[in-house]
Amino acid sequence: MRGVRIVAGLVLTFFSLAAPAAGLAVSDHVSVMRWPANIEVVGLSHTDAAQVEELWSEFVAGIPAHASCLLASPPRIVAKPDMGPRAAYAPSSATLYVKPGDLPRLVVFHELAHHLDFTCGASEVLGEEFRAAQGIAAAKPWWKDGDPVTWPAEYFANAVAMALGEQSRHRVTPEALAVVEDWLGRGEAEPPAPLPVFVVGQHALAMPLVS
Repeated sequence: MRGVRIVAGLVLTFFSLAAPAAGLAVSDHVSVMRWPANIEVVGLSHTDAAQVEELWSEFVAGIPAHASCLLASPPRIVAKPDMGPRAAYAPSSATLYVKPGDLPRLVVFHELAHHLDFTCGASEVLGEEFRAAQGIAAAKPWWKDGDPVTWPAEYFANAVAMALGEQSRHRVTPEALAVVEDWLGRGEAEPPAPLPVFVVGQHALAMPLVS
């Protein structure tokens, strides 16, 4: 079946000491807030759409430092059978175009990395450091300058896919990959400690103070 699907994807859980009642999911704790990720999938079969949804969830889960940014501004994923390349991303509309039946992990992750880049500000934050680590001239524009294989944005997208476990023929240096992994939040030695939460029935005087 083809058409438009609005998909509830990955769920990100936030612990907050003062969450509004509408955002609460009450079990043992009363301050758990859930934020669903919705992606719009247009023109793909049920099987292809399910594959894209799974890859999107995996992509967001693999980028802890920018998961909230991605969840707040998810891409549109649109089928385009007559397209020349295997996939393409349009920053102006935050749309990822894909070929039905041709959705390998590397290709989808590469295009989602472009969405991450343009939505969450990668070039502004690490553009200079990334160019230097990749051996690209500091004055080289990030996007649409010369042969696409020379664009810093293309190296960045491949570095993101590599950080998530893919292999790429695009020669990303170990130094550039390390810069990207650190920005993605994948370079942390261990996850941060969980925040304290209020437990139903717990006396107020027993709660830790927050400054």
